[in-house]
Amino acid sequence: MPASRFGAPFVYDISVNNMAGFDIRIVRATPDMAAYVDGLRSNFFVNARVKVSMCGDSYDFDVDSVQQPYEKIEDSCPDCAYLGRDDAAIYLAFVEEQLVGQVCVEEDHNNMARVWGLRVEHGHSHHGIATSLMNTVKAWAVDQGLHWLRAETQDVHVTACMFYRDYGFVIGGFDRFYLQATPGSEDETAIVWYLEV
Repeated sequence: MPASRFGAPFVYDISVNNMAGFDIRIVRATPDMAAYVDGLRSNFFVNARVKVSMCGDSYDFDVDSVQQPYEKIEDSCPDCAYLGRDDAAIYLAFVEEQLVGQVCVEEDHNNMARVWGLRVEHGHSHHGIATSLMNTVKAWAVDQGLHWLRAETQDVHVTACMFYRDYGFVIGGFDRFYLQATPGSEDETAIVWYLEV
């Protein structure tokens, strides 16, 4: 396995066959890489929302446009606290020397792997970066003896919801009140996704 510029071997090393010809490298972040963690943008434009509904015995969603699009800026989570732990991992995606993606995962209290913070830098979407990060998370979960992934999105994260659905996750439920006490997210619905691995 080739060495990264951080001196440690890449945990996952692939070349994605896409129009841009990106060589995507996925690295498990170590404490000395803390400056890279949460180094991606945290803003996005909300011009649509997901509307979850029951379809037979499962949930599905439609996408509705919003009347007045707006920019949403999210606070970064203190993800560096998860560096160096055996029960958690942060994976970073690089194209050449540029940080283009991140995802966090930890063993949850219910013997599932909780996934959060899946982000891809503006201008690098649709090149396999999110899929490569999620493939790495799945491999980590299996190595930990965990057979389910659990992720949460909000209804304003339309792209994330579509990614999770297309990757194979299913909606396990949603909560209209979960974010009531979160400034700037009071009217958002939390959506919980599950994937058996």
